[in-house]
Amino acid sequence: MAKNFRAQDASAAQISPSTTGQSVLQTLRVSLHVMFALLLCTGMVIAVREDSLSTFAKVGAVHGALTLGVIYMLGTVLENRYARKVSRGVPAKNPRVFAPLWLCVVVILWAVLMYMSAGFTWLVFPIMFLVLYLLPVFPALLAVALLTAFSILFPLYRPDSALATELNPGMVIGPVMGALLSVIISFAYSALHKDAQHHARVAEQLRAVQAELIQKEHEAGRTEERERLAREIHDTLAQGLSSIVLMSRASAQALAHGKVDETARSLELIETSASENLAEARRFIHDLSSPALDSALVPALRRLCADTQAQETAKGTPLTCLLRIDGTDGEYSRAEHLPDQIQEALLRVAQGALANVAAHASARTAAVTVGLWQDAVTLDIFDDGVGFIPDATRSASPGGHTGYGLTSLRARVDAVGGTLSVESAPGNGTVLSAHIPLVDRS
Repeated sequence: MAKNFRAQDASAAQISPSTTGQSVLQTLRVSLHVMFALLLCTGMVIAVREDSLSTFAKVGAVHGALTLGVIYMLGTVLENRYARKVSRGVPAKNPRVFAPLWLCVVVILWAVLMYMSAGFTWLVFPIMFLVLYLLPVFPALLAVALLTAFSILFPLYRPDSALATELNPGMVIGPVMGALLSVIISFAYSALHKDAQHHARVAEQLRAVQAELIQKEHEAGRTEERERLAREIHDTLAQGLSSIVLMSRASAQALAHGKVDETARSLELIETSASENLAEARRFIHDLSSPALDSALVPALRRLCADTQAQETAKGTPLTCLLRIDGTDGEYSRAEHLPDQIQEALLRVAQGALANVAAHASARTAAVTVGLWQDAVTLDIFDDGVGFIPDATRSASPGGHTGYGLTSLRARVDAVGGTLSVESAPGNGTVLSAHIPLVDRS
């Protein structure tokens, strides 16, 4: 009985079996079955206690009531199994084709019991519910009207009736009010069922959207992690390997000209740079903090300036790299207490900027200035090189490596809530400035 109570809501239960609407519908279904059982038992008791009935008639009424109960139970079991299969997504034969036959058997048995005893009259109300749920609207309303008329008129013509032989208002009002109540409740049940299905579909759509958002968030996280690793590799390993390649070329040229001492110094720098890059590679693998930040920010920047100056000297392009600390709080008192992510961002910006100076600027002097202020920390890198047009960086740089470097540096500064600006012009050098506000983290 696909339109019966449990089977009617199986599709909704498959989507959202634990909703409040489903609980209400389940309660209504159980209440109907309990009401049918109670009224059937009440009818049997009245029939047995009715003095006008013979012993044979009483036995027949009991057997007929038991038969009706068994048939009713078989029908509910059939639709219950169907509903459970549907709720689990298992293909099942729709019992709708058996519903009219089952309903006809129930109505006929009830009419027979009515002929035997008027105590079964009240079974008409649960039967009306069955009719309203198993049949289309207009045939169901017509059937309810016929059942109401039958329950009012038939007792008057039952043989040996103990009821009054004349129709009185009580005999009419009771069945009519019961029929109206059945119609109202059935329509309310249908409305609840449709509402539960609607909310179940909405919930399923929300779950689908949520799953899609989780997938997109996962993909965004993977993309962000790839970009972070790309920045790390570009600012550390790629630049270190680039320096090693350039220093190795300078070493080969120095060796070709018999400059053994200069070659030895270059090889020492190559070994140092390779060791540092190996440490960075191990950091990527173990996801540890930057080895360059094992010391405070200022010593790390001093070391960076010294290494850059030594590497450029080894390549035959001398570069003087200076470090300056500004601010009212001294050189170390604020720098040592900066958040780790800010210290790392400043170090990476300095690394990237000095790598660009060494690779593209043809500068003689580079100055790194750190400003430690009450509400912000700043980093300025100046060089007196050839300069460039910032907006045309990517197109002017073969392969776009310099442009990617600036993009990477901006992303690092943005990640800690700061801003990065570049001022440059051909022939006038370059100034790269990072400004990171400090918030109260206490």
